[in-house]
Amino acid sequence: MRKLHEMPRWVERERRSSFARASRAGKRAAKTEPRASTAEYSPKERALRIELTNRAAITLPVRLIPDLRRATPQDIRAVEILGRGGGLHFESLDLDLSVPGLFFYLFARPEWLAELGRVGGRKTSVAKAAAARKNGRKGGRPPIRSKADPVES
Repeated sequence: MRKLHEMPRWVERERRSSFARASRAGKRAAKTEPRASTAEYSPKERALRIELTNRAAITLPVRLIPDLRRATPQDIRAVEILGRGGGLHFESLDLDLSVPGLFFYLFARPEWLAELGRVGGRKTSVAKAAAARKNGRKGGRPPIRSKADPVES
């Protein structure tokens, strides 16, 4: 007979299985997602500098992080790294920020992507110039035809 405090076998098996899946997912995320190794606040720049576990570092102006816009320098300076670097904690603000979520929020916005395209479009290279000349000899892009336009034969 089972004691009252013992779990049924199927519950224990499910608990172990769930733990193993979560552990594998955590290890996979640690290898593929940005994780913080250090985080510090620079009051002079009013920016948060985050060094990642892959040794890359980024300095983010606080004004770009909505939850920190109105925070005092003292609140931000007390930043702590959560767990294995997946989050940042601000005790006096009762705020936790996901590092991967923060990067996604800041760098997947239309404004950022448009700026990348604008800057990338200004870059020149031998290959880009050759492709432009080749396309120019072809007469540029073909006109866009609607289904109502007659097809020439």
